[in-house]
Amino acid sequence: MIKITNITSAKQEQAVLEVQENQVTHHHVVSMHFIYTHHLEIGQELPTAFYRQLVQENEYDQLYNKALHFISYQMRTISEVKKHLGKSTSDESVIQTIVDRLKKDHYINDATYVKEYVSEKLEYDIIGPIKIKEKLIQKGIHYDLIDSELQRYTETLEYAKMEDFIRKDIRYTIKKPYRKYIESLKRKAINRGFHLHVIDSAIVSFKDDILEQIDDRELLQKEYCFLRKTHDIDHYDDRQKLIQKLLRKGFNYDRIKELLEEESPC
Repeated sequence: MIKITNITSAKQEQAVLEVQENQVTHHHVVSMHFIYTHHLEIGQELPTAFYRQLVQENEYDQLYNKALHFISYQMRTISEVKKHLGKSTSDESVIQTIVDRLKKDHYINDATYVKEYVSEKLEYDIIGPIKIKEKLIQKGIHYDLIDSELQRYTETLEYAKMEDFIRKDIRYTIKKPYRKYIESLKRKAINRGFHLHVIDSAIVSFKDDILEQIDDRELLQKEYCFLRKTHDIDHYDDRQKLIQKLLRKGFNYDRIKELLEEESPC
Protein backbone atom coordinates (compact mmCIF):
# COMPACT_ATOMS: atom_id res chain seq x y z
CA MET A 1 0.00 0.00 0.00
CA ILE A 2 1.02 3.59 -0.66
CA LYS A 3 0.17 6.32 1.81
CA ILE A 4 -0.56 10.01 1.22
CA THR A 5 1.59 11.86 3.76
CA ASN A 6 0.89 15.48 2.80
CA ILE A 7 -1.03 17.74 0.42
CA THR A 8 0.31 21.27 0.01
CA SER A 9 -1.42 24.07 -1.89
CA ALA A 10 0.56 25.64 -4.72
CA LYS A 11 -0.01 28.39 -7.29
CA GLN A 12 -2.71 28.48 -9.96
CA GLU A 13 -5.09 25.93 -8.42
CA GLN A 14 -2.30 23.39 -8.11
CA ALA A 15 -1.19 21.23 -5.19
CA VAL A 16 1.78 19.06 -4.30
CA LEU A 17 0.77 15.52 -3.41
CA GLU A 18 3.31 13.78 -1.18
CA VAL A 19 3.16 9.99 -0.95
CA GLN A 20 5.33 7.38 0.70
CA GLU A 21 6.08 4.04 -0.95
CA ASN A 22 8.37 1.54 0.77
CA GLN A 23 9.87 4.36 2.88
CA VAL A 24 10.57 6.38 -0.29
CA THR A 25 8.82 9.75 -0.60
CA HIS A 26 7.44 10.88 -3.98
CA HIS A 27 6.02 14.29 -4.90
CA HIS A 28 3.44 14.91 -7.63
CA VAL A 29 2.14 18.26 -8.81
CA VAL A 30 -1.61 17.85 -9.33
CA SER A 31 -4.56 20.15 -9.85
CA MET A 32 -6.96 20.86 -7.00
CA HIS A 33 -9.67 19.50 -9.27
CA PHE A 34 -7.75 16.23 -9.43
CA ILE A 35 -7.62 16.10 -5.61
CA TYR A 36 -11.37 16.71 -5.29
CA THR A 37 -12.35 14.34 -8.10
CA HIS A 38 -10.48 11.39 -6.60
CA HIS A 39 -11.29 12.33 -2.99
CA LEU A 40 -7.63 12.31 -1.97
CA GLU A 41 -6.68 13.27 1.57
CA ILE A 42 -3.77 13.10 4.00
CA GLY A 43 -3.38 9.70 5.66
CA GLN A 44 -5.23 7.86 2.91
CA GLU A 45 -3.75 4.54 1.78
CA LEU A 46 -3.84 3.73 -1.94
CA PRO A 47 -3.60 0.30 -3.58
CA THR A 48 -0.50 0.14 -5.79
CA ALA A 49 -2.45 -0.42 -9.01
CA PHE A 50 -4.75 2.50 -8.23
CA TYR A 51 -1.75 4.72 -7.42
CA ARG A 52 -0.09 3.86 -10.77
CA GLN A 53 -3.36 4.70 -12.52
CA LEU A 54 -3.53 8.05 -10.72
CA VAL A 55 0.06 8.89 -11.72
CA GLN A 56 -0.68 8.12 -15.36
CA GLU A 57 -3.93 10.08 -15.34
CA ASN A 58 -2.26 13.06 -13.66
CA GLU A 59 0.55 13.07 -16.22
CA TYR A 60 -2.05 13.30 -18.97
CA ASP A 61 -3.96 16.09 -17.16
CA GLN A 62 -0.79 18.09 -16.55
CA LEU A 63 0.29 17.77 -20.17
CA TYR A 64 -3.17 18.69 -21.45
CA ASN A 65 -3.23 21.80 -19.26
CA LYS A 66 0.27 22.65 -20.45
CA ALA A 67 -0.98 22.42 -24.04
CA LEU A 68 -4.00 24.61 -23.26
CA HIS A 69 -1.75 27.24 -21.71
CA PHE A 70 0.58 27.09 -24.73
CA ILE A 71 -2.24 27.85 -27.17
CA SER A 72 -4.12 30.27 -24.92
CA TYR A 73 -2.21 33.44 -25.86
CA GLN A 74 -1.24 32.68 -29.45
CA MET A 75 -2.42 30.43 -32.29
CA ARG A 76 -0.24 27.34 -32.66
CA THR A 77 0.27 24.68 -35.29
CA ILE A 78 -0.07 20.97 -34.57
CA SER A 79 3.69 20.57 -34.97
CA GLU A 80 4.39 23.37 -32.49
CA VAL A 81 2.12 21.78 -29.88
CA LYS A 82 3.80 18.40 -30.34
CA LYS A 83 7.27 19.92 -29.96
CA HIS A 84 6.18 21.81 -26.85
CA LEU A 85 4.76 18.68 -25.20
CA GLY A 86 7.83 16.73 -26.27
CA LYS A 87 9.86 18.82 -23.85
CA SER A 88 7.90 17.27 -20.97
CA THR A 89 7.39 13.68 -22.14
CA SER A 90 8.82 11.20 -24.62
CA ASP A 91 5.55 9.24 -24.78
CA GLU A 92 4.40 9.87 -28.36
CA SER A 93 1.09 8.11 -27.79
CA VAL A 94 0.16 10.51 -24.97
CA ILE A 95 1.17 13.49 -27.08
CA GLN A 96 -0.92 12.25 -30.02
CA THR A 97 -3.92 11.62 -27.77
CA ILE A 98 -3.75 15.19 -26.47
CA VAL A 99 -3.33 16.60 -29.98
CA ASP A 100 -6.33 14.60 -31.22
CA ARG A 101 -8.42 15.96 -28.35
CA LEU A 102 -7.36 19.55 -29.08
CA LYS A 103 -8.20 19.07 -32.76
CA LYS A 104 -11.58 17.56 -31.92
CA ASP A 105 -12.37 20.52 -29.66
CA HIS A 106 -11.29 22.93 -32.43
CA TYR A 107 -8.44 24.39 -30.38
CA ILE A 108 -5.87 23.68 -33.09
CA ASN A 109 -6.37 23.50 -36.84
CA ASP A 110 -3.53 23.90 -39.33
CA ALA A 111 -5.82 24.96 -42.18
CA THR A 112 -7.26 27.77 -40.06
CA TYR A 113 -3.80 28.71 -38.83
CA VAL A 114 -2.42 29.09 -42.38
CA LYS A 115 -5.42 31.10 -43.54
CA GLU A 116 -5.15 33.59 -40.67
CA TYR A 117 -1.34 33.75 -40.84
CA VAL A 118 -1.35 34.58 -44.55
CA SER A 119 -4.19 37.10 -44.11
CA GLU A 120 -2.25 38.89 -41.37
CA LYS A 121 0.93 39.07 -43.46
CA LEU A 122 -0.93 40.35 -46.52
CA GLU A 123 -2.74 42.96 -44.47
CA TYR A 124 0.00 44.34 -42.26
CA ASP A 125 3.51 43.22 -43.28
CA ILE A 126 5.85 44.14 -46.12
CA ILE A 127 6.99 40.59 -46.75
CA GLY A 128 7.21 38.40 -49.84
CA PRO A 129 5.58 35.01 -50.51
CA ILE A 130 8.87 33.10 -50.30
CA LYS A 131 9.42 34.23 -46.70
CA ILE A 132 5.84 33.41 -45.74
CA LYS A 133 6.19 29.90 -47.14
CA GLU A 134 9.54 29.46 -45.39
CA LYS A 135 8.07 30.50 -42.02
CA LEU A 136 5.08 28.18 -42.37
CA ILE A 137 7.29 25.23 -43.31
CA GLN A 138 9.33 25.89 -40.16
CA LYS A 139 6.09 25.71 -38.19
CA GLY A 140 5.43 22.24 -39.58
CA ILE A 141 2.62 23.12 -42.00
CA HIS A 142 2.05 20.79 -44.96
CA TYR A 143 3.10 22.18 -48.36
CA ASP A 144 -0.37 21.68 -49.89
CA LEU A 145 -2.00 23.91 -47.26
CA ILE A 146 0.64 26.60 -47.76
CA ASP A 147 0.47 26.59 -51.56
CA SER A 148 -3.32 26.69 -51.51
CA GLU A 149 -3.43 29.81 -49.32
CA LEU A 150 -0.54 31.56 -51.10
CA GLN A 151 -2.61 31.64 -54.29
CA ARG A 152 -4.09 34.77 -52.73
CA TYR A 153 -0.66 36.39 -52.87
CA THR A 154 -0.77 37.38 -56.53
CA GLU A 155 2.16 38.82 -58.46
CA THR A 156 0.31 42.13 -58.68
CA LEU A 157 0.06 42.25 -54.91
CA GLU A 158 3.71 41.23 -54.54
CA TYR A 159 4.77 44.04 -56.87
CA ALA A 160 2.71 46.53 -54.83
CA LYS A 161 4.38 45.28 -51.62
CA MET A 162 7.79 45.64 -53.23
CA GLU A 163 6.95 49.20 -54.22
CA ASP A 164 5.99 49.94 -50.61
CA PHE A 165 9.29 48.44 -49.50
CA ILE A 166 11.28 50.71 -51.83
CA ARG A 167 9.31 53.82 -50.87
CA LYS A 168 9.98 53.11 -47.21
CA ASP A 169 13.67 52.47 -47.84
CA ILE A 170 14.29 55.69 -49.77
CA ARG A 171 12.54 58.07 -47.40
CA TYR A 172 15.87 59.54 -46.35
CA THR A 173 19.02 60.65 -48.15
CA ILE A 174 21.16 57.72 -49.27
CA LYS A 175 24.88 58.11 -48.64
CA LYS A 176 25.97 55.32 -51.00
CA PRO A 177 26.86 55.04 -54.67
CA TYR A 178 23.87 54.00 -56.79
CA ARG A 179 25.03 50.48 -57.60
CA LYS A 180 26.11 49.75 -54.03
CA TYR A 181 22.73 50.89 -52.81
CA ILE A 182 20.91 48.73 -55.38
CA GLU A 183 22.93 45.69 -54.30
CA SER A 184 22.03 46.39 -50.68
CA LEU A 185 18.36 46.94 -51.55
CA LYS A 186 18.21 43.66 -53.46
CA ARG A 187 19.73 41.70 -50.59
CA LYS A 188 17.20 43.14 -48.15
CA ALA A 189 14.29 42.42 -50.51
CA ILE A 190 15.46 38.85 -51.09
CA ASN A 191 15.73 38.34 -47.32
CA ARG A 192 12.14 39.53 -47.03
CA GLY A 193 11.05 36.82 -49.45
CA PHE A 194 10.33 38.70 -52.68
CA HIS A 195 10.94 37.04 -56.05
CA LEU A 196 13.99 38.37 -57.91
CA HIS A 197 12.10 39.28 -61.11
CA VAL A 198 9.64 41.35 -59.05
CA ILE A 199 12.53 43.06 -57.24
CA ASP A 200 14.30 43.92 -60.50
CA SER A 201 11.14 45.21 -62.13
CA ALA A 202 10.28 47.46 -59.17
CA ILE A 203 13.83 48.84 -58.99
CA VAL A 204 13.72 49.79 -62.69
CA SER A 205 10.44 51.63 -62.09
CA PHE A 206 11.94 53.52 -59.15
CA LYS A 207 15.32 54.30 -60.68
CA ASP A 208 14.74 58.05 -60.94
CA ASP A 209 13.27 58.24 -57.43
CA ILE A 210 16.28 56.38 -56.04
CA LEU A 211 18.75 58.60 -57.87
CA GLU A 212 17.03 61.68 -56.45
CA GLN A 213 17.63 60.39 -52.92
CA ILE A 214 21.26 59.45 -53.48
CA ASP A 215 23.76 62.01 -52.30
CA ASP A 216 27.06 60.50 -53.42
CA ARG A 217 28.52 63.63 -54.97
CA GLU A 218 31.10 64.03 -52.23
CA LEU A 219 32.12 60.36 -52.38
CA LEU A 220 32.30 60.39 -56.16
CA GLN A 221 34.38 63.54 -56.26
CA LYS A 222 36.78 62.16 -53.66
CA GLU A 223 37.32 58.94 -55.61
CA TYR A 224 37.54 60.80 -58.91
CA CYS A 225 40.17 63.23 -57.65
CA PHE A 226 42.20 60.36 -56.19
CA LEU A 227 42.18 58.50 -59.52
CA ARG A 228 43.01 61.67 -61.46
CA LYS A 229 46.47 61.54 -59.89
CA THR A 230 47.31 58.44 -61.92
CA HIS A 231 45.01 58.83 -64.92
CA ASP A 232 45.19 61.42 -67.67
CA ILE A 233 41.56 62.07 -68.63
CA ASP A 234 42.70 63.78 -71.84
CA HIS A 235 44.04 60.41 -72.92
CA TYR A 236 41.20 58.14 -74.14
CA ASP A 237 42.47 54.87 -72.62
CA ASP A 238 43.18 56.48 -69.25
CA ARG A 239 39.82 58.18 -69.30
CA GLN A 240 38.03 54.85 -69.93
CA LYS A 241 40.01 53.11 -67.20
CA LEU A 242 39.05 55.84 -64.75
CA ILE A 243 35.37 55.50 -65.70
CA GLN A 244 35.49 51.72 -65.33
CA LYS A 245 37.07 51.96 -61.89
CA LEU A 246 34.40 54.37 -60.72
CA LEU A 247 31.68 52.14 -62.13
CA ARG A 248 33.11 49.16 -60.27
CA LYS A 249 32.88 51.19 -57.07
CA GLY A 250 29.14 51.48 -57.73
CA PHE A 251 28.81 55.05 -59.00
CA ASN A 252 26.19 55.93 -61.59
CA TYR A 253 27.53 56.37 -65.15
CA ASP A 254 25.60 59.57 -65.88
CA ARG A 255 26.97 61.22 -62.73
CA ILE A 256 30.48 60.16 -63.62
CA LYS A 257 30.07 61.74 -67.07
CA GLU A 258 28.78 64.95 -65.51
CA LEU A 259 31.82 65.13 -63.26
CA LEU A 260 34.21 64.50 -66.16
CA GLU A 261 32.66 67.40 -68.06
CA GLU A 262 33.26 69.86 -65.25
CA GLU A 263 36.29 72.07 -65.75
CA SER A 264 38.04 71.58 -62.42
CA PRO A 265 36.09 69.45 -59.92
CA CYS A 266 39.31 68.78 -58.03
